[in-house]
Amino acid sequence: MLAIRKHLKDVRDRKKCAKTQLSDLASSSAVGDDMVIETLGNSEGMSASSLSAAQVESESDNDVLGTELDQIGDIPATEPTVRPPGTVTIEEVEDIDSESACQWHYQCDFPDNKAGVPLHHGKTTFQHIRNEQILKQEEVFGPFQDDEEWELVKWLIKNMGHSAAEEFLKLPMISLHAQPQYKTKQQLYDCIDDLPQGEGTNWKCYEFEYKGDILDDKDPSNTKMKKENLEMWFHNPLEIIHELIGNPVFKDVMAYAPIQLFTDPEGPNQVFNEMWMGEWWWKIQERLPPGVTIAPLILSSDKTLLSQFCGNKTAWPIYLTIGNIAKDTRRQLSSHATILLGYLLIPKFDCYTKKLRSIMKYRLFHHCMTIMIKSIADAGHMGVKMVCADALVCLVYPIFAVYITNYPEQCLESCCMENRCPICKVHPDCRGSHDSESFDKRDVAETLSYLKDHAAGKDVNTTYGSNVNDTFKAYGLQPVYPPFWASLPHSDIFMVFTPDLLHQLHKGVFKDHLIKWCTVIIGAVEVDKAFQSMPSHPELHHFKNGILHVSQWTGTEHKEMEKVFLALVAVHACNKVILAVCGVIDFIYLALLQSQMSMTLSLLRNALDHFHDHKNIFIQLEAWTQDHFNIPKIHSMEHYEDLICLFGSADRYNTEAPEWLHIDYAKDAYRATNRKDYMQQMTWWLQHQEAVDRFTKYLAWARQMVCSSLIPSTAVIKIVEHDPAPPDESLAVIDSSSQLPVPIPASTSGTQQYHVSNVPPPDLRNVEAAVIISPQGYHATEFIPALQTFLHKHGVDKLFTPHSFDQFSLWRQVNFLLPDIPKVGQRHHKNIIHALPSILDQRHKVTSRQVSDQDACLDGALICTGEVNPFTNGTSLQGMHVGHVYAIFTLPKHYPSPMHASLKYLLVYIEWFTPFRSPDSITGFYHVSKLTRQGGHP
Repeated sequence: MLAIRKHLKDVRDRKKCAKTQLSDLASSSAVGDDMVIETLGNSEGMSASSLSAAQVESESDNDVLGTELDQIGDIPATEPTVRPPGTVTIEEVEDIDSESACQWHYQCDFPDNKAGVPLHHGKTTFQHIRNEQILKQEEVFGPFQDDEEWELVKWLIKNMGHSAAEEFLKLPMISLHAQPQYKTKQQLYDCIDDLPQGEGTNWKCYEFEYKGDILDDKDPSNTKMKKENLEMWFHNPLEIIHELIGNPVFKDVMAYAPIQLFTDPEGPNQVFNEMWMGEWWWKIQERLPPGVTIAPLILSSDKTLLSQFCGNKTAWPIYLTIGNIAKDTRRQLSSHATILLGYLLIPKFDCYTKKLRSIMKYRLFHHCMTIMIKSIADAGHMGVKMVCADALVCLVYPIFAVYITNYPEQCLESCCMENRCPICKVHPDCRGSHDSESFDKRDVAETLSYLKDHAAGKDVNTTYGSNVNDTFKAYGLQPVYPPFWASLPHSDIFMVFTPDLLHQLHKGVFKDHLIKWCTVIIGAVEVDKAFQSMPSHPELHHFKNGILHVSQWTGTEHKEMEKVFLALVAVHACNKVILAVCGVIDFIYLALLQSQMSMTLSLLRNALDHFHDHKNIFIQLEAWTQDHFNIPKIHSMEHYEDLICLFGSADRYNTEAPEWLHIDYAKDAYRATNRKDYMQQMTWWLQHQEAVDRFTKYLAWARQMVCSSLIPSTAVIKIVEHDPAPPDESLAVIDSSSQLPVPIPASTSGTQQYHVSNVPPPDLRNVEAAVIISPQGYHATEFIPALQTFLHKHGVDKLFTPHSFDQFSLWRQVNFLLPDIPKVGQRHHKNIIHALPSILDQRHKVTSRQVSDQDACLDGALICTGEVNPFTNGTSLQGMHVGHVYAIFTLPKHYPSPMHASLKYLLVYIEWFTPFRSPDSITGFYHVSKLTRQGGHP
């Protein structure tokens, strides 16, 4: 850690230097002839110091840009350079609980910077495409006249089948007025075929012939055995890696070396987020020659049904991506960072007897995989030179790292029986134990020796005979040799199976087991009533029909049930059941974190301990009829901590990802065929789709290059600065009690950005105070006296009195913009506070709520008051108090302006709950109730 402290000052100096350069740029821009600074208003209340990204505009806008795009020349490759080492910190994270504005993340690079070192500069695939176009004297749009024609082509390929495209092109409006150069569908597809073909786009077909052990009844000689002919379609995986690692679109989301990230300079609390922050990459890098770049291969596969009404045809797609690409980019389907590698075979194998059929399917799978990844096996030994996304050439070692799939396929790939763990040697009868000493990891070399010896000494027909080798049987292996992973260097098949949040936790442990056990204990009818009776809320799914009669569940519904299940059980079950449920729910939510730390992994382990300490209550209450918990999905939880340390957080290794990919690469592709020899037609359709997607990204890259080249000479830089925000963006709180401290502008609680619509909803404009007070409206009974007290405290003449006929503009919700919270990802960046009353008509009289499908919702909110509470000191609730939000509003225009300028913005009327006391010893819940004054008023 001395290196971390040593470079901390240098990083701070670089940050100061960057700020100085930004200030100099702004100053020079303000007085320069070719640049202007415009200050634009911001209705979202952003900070005055916030600058938007520089917006580049040519003097003649899109016309000039289009001309330059057509005339773009050879774009030079990036100058040879060494990738800059980031030694200490690469990010600042908002710290909500701390008084400081941010917290540091301390980064430790691979020793001596001997990882991901570039050899020299090169040209990316997009640069080669453009150079080729120039040599052929082609425009940047290739075979198309202009951008408009290209957009039409893209729309036709993406949205229309063959027949529909032919009819569309023959429409008079298109043929006579639009006049595209392609008149028929064949000419259209010829244009697509003329687009630049990248690496990894060509399909290969490998044919198999398997001779079974059943006589062919069609053979008159009665001597020949039945045969089954098969075809496997796939891409070259090495070419796919070339395509992914060299795609300039991924330049800013690509990593080439492992790092270690810590939350403090001493280093005990390590961060596990992206794959390059895990221990696996670091360990493999130590085995390889200095300076090389690792491309961690992430495979995923899952069988899917193509049609339910045409013979139940199925496909088995397998996908490939690399761990160098940031996980948030990999999860975006539109980024095309995960590419279809091929289709695995699903044979009937009617040519084999039932005794052999299962094992022959195992062997076929491994045979197919061996053929499919042969180029990877060869490249993993010596490495291959590849041009990376930043136009630097590296020696890349593609190493098989992760396989995302479900439990049956994990057993298939690891050659294990399906009653065994594919990761450790635990005995089938001990999987329900919580004894880590019995979970010794499987060893690749040892397993291969067993498989090899068994293949050499046993005939397949005696595999399950009485003389089977006892060691082989005890190890729980399937007689497959050689498995596909035998030839893959630096790979450990028993450590590639990352956590499967969907099938193992949401659908497995929670839905298939915990819900069933608790339903037996509580009673099916009672559980159903509990789900039905829960009040509706915009942020929660309301199971208005209960859960008993739902035949098919989705992962989303499982997650929604998890949000409320502990509260349901806490009311109806005994303490031991509650504690066991609490352990499972805590484990699930901790496993879902998108950025893990040593601390959170310790909590994950404690939650699992908690469940195992209390799990026997389900047997005692006869909710679980077995006398053990040897359940594969429960046992899989034992390996979560180690796997997260190896490969980073589990959120992007979920089997939900391939299920989404199936829509494009299997189901849509199948629908585009005529259902005969559909696999070949699917590959042809996909090749056109991939060509369109690739050319779209190429044009986007070309436009970006043009914009960059225009900046020094013809561009006008607009540095957009937002209007100053209100002096304090914390919502002013109008409460009905003077017993508690209220956050006021410039309070020590800090500021928080929020957003509301520019104007209130039409039905909530000019609402009389009488409606706000009414029990049939907002039921804010103390609204007028609380408002009067609030105004007087802020400088309004005490003679001024609000009236029930005064009209206010109200909002249904306010969105609080949260700071970056890596643990929950970038998609969860706001909290929404609702103030939804019963429905109001245009005259602002209360009407029936049945006219709308949105029920009333008046949210509770945590409000920072700064109060001292010994029950919350040292916790995230320190200084917080719960308030009930009744109305979000602005003052009428005729009201006298308060002394403090921020009060002309948004105001909130709340009623307080009681302060926090000790949490419940079983559930950890805090119990609060409405705070009332003497006389029972809020």
